[in-house]
Amino acid sequence: MVTFVSSSGPVVVAGGLNIDILSRPFAALRPGTSNPAQTEFAPGGVGRNLAQNLAQLGYPVRLLGVVGDDPFGQSLLDKAGHSGVDISGVLRRPGPTGSYLAVLDERGELHCGLSSMALTAALTPADAAPWLPLLGDARLLIVDANLSPALVDFLLEAAWQRGLRVVLEPVSAPKALELRPLLSPRRPLWLLTPDRAELAALVGEPTLSDDPDALIGAARLLRTLSAQWVLLTLGRGGSLLVGEGEPLLTPARRASVRDVTGAGDAFLAGLIAALEGGLPWPGALAQAHLCAALTTEVIGAVRADLSTELLRRESGRAVLAAG
Repeated sequence: MVTFVSSSGPVVVAGGLNIDILSRPFAALRPGTSNPAQTEFAPGGVGRNLAQNLAQLGYPVRLLGVVGDDPFGQSLLDKAGHSGVDISGVLRRPGPTGSYLAVLDERGELHCGLSSMALTAALTPADAAPWLPLLGDARLLIVDANLSPALVDFLLEAAWQRGLRVVLEPVSAPKALELRPLLSPRRPLWLLTPDRAELAALVGEPTLSDDPDALIGAARLLRTLSAQWVLLTLGRGGSLLVGEGEPLLTPARRASVRDVTGAGDAFLAGLIAALEGGLPWPGALAQAHLCAALTTEVIGAVRADLSTELLRRESGRAVLAAG
């Protein structure tokens, strides 16, 4: 039995802070030539997005990460601070702030993404030593795998020693593959949140089929490796929670999609806010999918008006049919 320390302190988020460059063409993409498009710059980064969403949903949140010594870095700090995020744990380093270029298709779906996160990837456990006191009053730690495997390992061990619940967000299949050696039943995570490709990487499979039994089997294997709960995100197919009791499939919500950037971060933030607010898993997952749907309807990784009031107004939004 895992015993976790209960706290009324902040949710601590450790991960990436980026400037997002979002470009959406006006018509179907044509390879090998220039495509007229609408391009916008917006604050981003998985860790930063999670922190801002949580703050907008009314939860105290502390952000750990790094930005460069450029105007982009200062603008990210200003935006996070104005949103109510505690940025005392964000480091400043010489060099360019991380960036993420998302090339969308005409429907707002991701065509390809290019990330440049040298400062984040270069952070070492020694760099992060000042973060340890900031975990002392935390109620929960969320780690995104944009941090180096060595630093993720350092944070997982620090959290385990403190009896702190941990959510690990794999971010991508290549990063999930690097996380696999860090998983241990000695220090089980509270929650792992892979998509299908990330789940395959975490359990050492080249690919996984869409068959529900195969997905549930892989998630159960992952539980034996290092997780109390595994939440598999399936895009328009909703989500599948595997943990204690029977697996729980939750449908996605309908949306008029403009930009999918940040939808997964809004999903996880909405879930954590709901669970920390006392909702059981079914209600919390319904709120998570609503947060994701609402975020896809705006340009940028975080919806500026995401709030508990907006969730109340949109709570009756229809779900997507299975398949």
